[in-house]
Amino acid sequence: MKPLLLVTKQGVYGSLQDKGRYGYRAFGIPLSGPMDNRSFQAAQRILHHHHDQTSFEMFVGGFEFEALADCVYVLTGGHSTCLVNHVPIEMWKTFHLTRGDRLAIKGVHQGSIVYLTPLGGFRTNDELGSQSCLPLGNLGTRITKGSILYGQVSSSLKYNRGLYAPYRPNFDSSITVRLFKGPHFHLFTEKSQQQFLQNPFQFIGGNRMGYYIKGPALQLQEMKDILSEATQFGTIQVPQSGDPIILMADAQTVGGYPIVATVHEEDLHKVAQMRMFNTIHFVLEET
Repeated sequence: MKPLLLVTKQGVYGSLQDKGRYGYRAFGIPLSGPMDNRSFQAAQRILHHHHDQTSFEMFVGGFEFEALADCVYVLTGGHSTCLVNHVPIEMWKTFHLTRGDRLAIKGVHQGSIVYLTPLGGFRTNDELGSQSCLPLGNLGTRITKGSILYGQVSSSLKYNRGLYAPYRPNFDSSITVRLFKGPHFHLFTEKSQQQFLQNPFQFIGGNRMGYYIKGPALQLQEMKDILSEATQFGTIQVPQSGDPIILMADAQTVGGYPIVATVHEEDLHKVAQMRMFNTIHFVLEET
């Protein structure tokens, strides 16, 4: 490994993420991995990586770095103002940093998550078969101001590579996602079932464990104890407040709240990129 970047300014939250920590959910350890897998995978394709390379995932930007070595990078994800030595650069296209260069990821204008990926990927210690950071499980490397991000020696790309602009994703303030009925959908009142599928909900905050959304309060037909059920990235639980919680990449593997539905895997990237007060509509997927 070689030192690539020094973190000179810490943003809201950033973590190293690879494809995820598979094979440990039975022991209560979340999958982790990228929140927006589409943007994550796009970076891997642009750089001709294998599927298990590691990126630095940033929420809402705010990070600044000093290059400690020459390397090629790409930035993907939510639309952000990105500067090299105070000069704007284009996302979704490779760029080169030489030693001493300064990279700044300013505020994100659309979407909420940005991925920084070097040629060859970042490198840190594997823990339980993954480099993904899971703070609550004390797994992975925590990144703060003064941290050094390491990579590996890689040959330079012969040409710049990128994703053609018309094929880059849009990050809308109002999204529609597909979902499947959960095991407790039938326990909710008919009115709540209709409201869940017919009314918009608003994103009011969250993190890599779960996103909180607010709309018509969902009510059970009767209050009763429910056995804990297995959960996953995309499970929608409803606590006693009636306001749903969408479980995200670092969420627990088992939960005791009623599960009204689960978001379709192919729409999780849209959920991950929601910003405060964005709206989300749910559409039931036919099975």
